[in-house]
Formats: sequence, structure tokens, C-alpha cells
Amino acid sequence: RRQVVMMSSRMGSMGENAVGGEVAYRSSKAALNAVTKSLSIDLAPRVITVVAVHPGWVQTDMGGPAAALTPAQSVAGLAEVVLGLGPASNGGFLNHDGTPIAW
Repeated sequence: RRQVVMMSSRMGSMGENAVGGEVAYRSSKAALNAVTKSLSIDLAPRVITVVAVHPGWVQTDMGGPAAALTPAQSVAGLAEVVLGLGPASNGGFLNHDGTPIAW
């Protein structure tokens, strides 16, 4: 497989930011998303698929115990997403369940 998968966050989406806050975290993920998009264009001639993925709201130190997903659920979903990637996925921003996220 010729893939680059970036671990991003829905919080890096400008299209889905309706509440503001967490400026430093959002900015770092938005920057990663910009790198992902640019690399997807630069590496397309070499047939390398580049995507960003969102792991979901996960029960970690950051997500807290009330988060919707266990780490195992998040990883299982991300594994399915990665296994399903192909050239048509290039430049995408995908949720842990494979649904697209607005940049």
C-alpha cells in the first residue's frame, strides 16, 4: 500500500467549527490538514494516497471517561478505513467510521 495517513481531529475542520475555543489545538490540527491536502496533490502523480483521519471522541486522558468510543473501537474503525483507502480517497478527511468530514 502506498498511503500516508495523518491522525487529525474534527476540531481541525474549519467547515465544522461552530463553537470556537481551543484555539491552539484547533490551529495545530488545521495546519496538519493543510499539510495533508498539499501532500495529497504533490504525491498524486506517484499514486500515493494521502488522507487525514479523525479517531472520534475516545475515552483517553484527553477525551475523558464520558467519551463515546473506547480506544479499541476507535482503532477498529480506523483500521477499516485505512484498509478501504484507494486512489479515489486521496485528499480526504475521514471520520473513524469512514464518513467524510468538511475541511
